[in-house]
Amino acid sequence: MKSIFGLGITLALLTTSCGAQQSKIKGDRDVISVNGTLQTGINTIEVDNDIEVELVQAKSNDYVLTTDRNLISVVDFKVKDSVLHINTNMKITRSKKLEVYLKLQNPQHIVLKGDSDLKTPGQIEVPYFTATAMSDSQIDLNITSKKTRINLSEKAGGEVNTKTRELEIKMSGRTDLDGKFTATETFLTMSDNAEFNPRGKSETLNLTLTGKADYKGDDFDIKEAMLTLSDRSSSAISASDKLMVSAQDKAIVNVYGKPEINVKALNDDAQINKR
Repeated sequence: MKSIFGLGITLALLTTSCGAQQSKIKGDRDVISVNGTLQTGINTIEVDNDIEVELVQAKSNDYVLTTDRNLISVVDFKVKDSVLHINTNMKITRSKKLEVYLKLQNPQHIVLKGDSDLKTPGQIEVPYFTATAMSDSQIDLNITSKKTRINLSEKAGGEVNTKTRELEIKMSGRTDLDGKFTATETFLTMSDNAEFNPRGKSETLNLTLTGKADYKGDDFDIKEAMLTLSDRSSSAISASDKLMVSAQDKAIVNVYGKPEINVKALNDDAQINKR
């Protein structure tokens, strides 16, 4: 009886494992476009499985899917709790095109996974905006908002141009980001091998670096900044008024401009260099 019960569990696990694997399909290279309408109330987009999305803000919610003819039914558009999920129900091993032109009234949150890309050719204007990208995904965003949040991990990256009161950026893994940023307050946390190369300006900056994170901010003008660095992280900071620094291990701070520098801590082999 026990052996039969154990066999039943084994078969159930095998069935579950097989069911979790997606079937594979190749595109037939006969590219077509189809239109679709979406319900109102969507404020979040989640994209997965190597899909390219071009997002525009509009008065209606709808999309145009352009891909190989035999892949049209493979791409799913599902809405649940104000979240639009765009992904595939099979593993696409090859396609001539896999693109979505998406129009939304209120696009406030973006989540990218699985090597997906999203760009906004025009300006997106919303009160609050967040973008989360992971797993080799790429963003190319033009945003105007009161508060903008960017979260990058797992080799994600891209470019962001934003005007905002409060800018918050978190980067981990081997991520990279550049663009033009205009903000009142900026909060930046970087770890691992993250690299950030901003242009623009902010009244204040609160910067925390660990690992081998590299902040290349000599073209990002700050009035007042607070820096906390450790490990082998490095920072190029352009400040005009006040700069407070805590650095340890082998961290390096390169200072551009002539701010008043307050050194809270400078331990181990950490350096502060005036450029």
